[in-house]
Amino acid sequence: MFDHIEIKYFGNISLYNLLIGLGIIFGILYFNYKNKDLTEEYNFKVFNILFSSLIFGFIGSRIFDIIFFYKSLSIDNFLYGSSTFMGGLLFSLISIRIISYIFRINFFSIFNSLVPFIIISHFFGRIGCFLAGCCFGKESHNDYLFGVTFPKDSIPYNFYGKETLIHPTQLYESFLLLLIFFIIKNKKNKITPYLIFYGTTRFFIEFFRNDPRGEMIINLLSPSQFLSLIFMIIGLIIYFLDYYKRIRLNDIKIAL
Repeated sequence: MFDHIEIKYFGNISLYNLLIGLGIIFGILYFNYKNKDLTEEYNFKVFNILFSSLIFGFIGSRIFDIIFFYKSLSIDNFLYGSSTFMGGLLFSLISIRIISYIFRINFFSIFNSLVPFIIISHFFGRIGCFLAGCCFGKESHNDYLFGVTFPKDSIPYNFYGKETLIHPTQLYESFLLLLIFFIIKNKKNKITPYLIFYGTTRFFIEFFRNDPRGEMIINLLSPSQFLSLIFMIIGLIIYFLDYYKRIRLNDIKIAL
């Protein structure tokens, strides 16, 4: 049995921002590696779409935080408030849809090629969350193998009012994101498994999180769980549409 882990802060360095930056860098490097044979014009359009999606993602992450946590719409809350990944992802996809239409690039093609970038940057981001102490979990049993503690004056310590063993939900998610990455990285259609697998992963991890989850009109589910269900449904719809499309193509080939 391993002892619990104690998280330490390192001076004034924001490890959360550092990990977010590393995630974006490694995501772009991987995208370049997998798409090195694309034309210069196409790459130019793709990187414009990617850059715009990052900006819209930031805006969406802050807007969702303001809406679901009933915060006042102010410059301070927008610039210095907390962020939500699901809101950022939703706004990023909306921006990709709009700009891909302007550039006359197929939305599903560009989204499909950007899925690994999303997973890689998210993986590093969740490790950053762990180091920052945000997105923390519920209390765990004292003999739980993976329980962690956060030091005095950290976000979880101030929430619980003591140093206590909790679920490392950030690491749960980062590990599962890594698993999803290796499952889908060589698949032709990456969108369907990403939406289904990540939606399922996020839905169940929400049960172990204990940071403020936001509120909806009907509080049976958290906002993130509601969006996770939508992602899973969209993923299943795309899967069945693609499945029946392949069946029809096979029937046409047989008829010929």
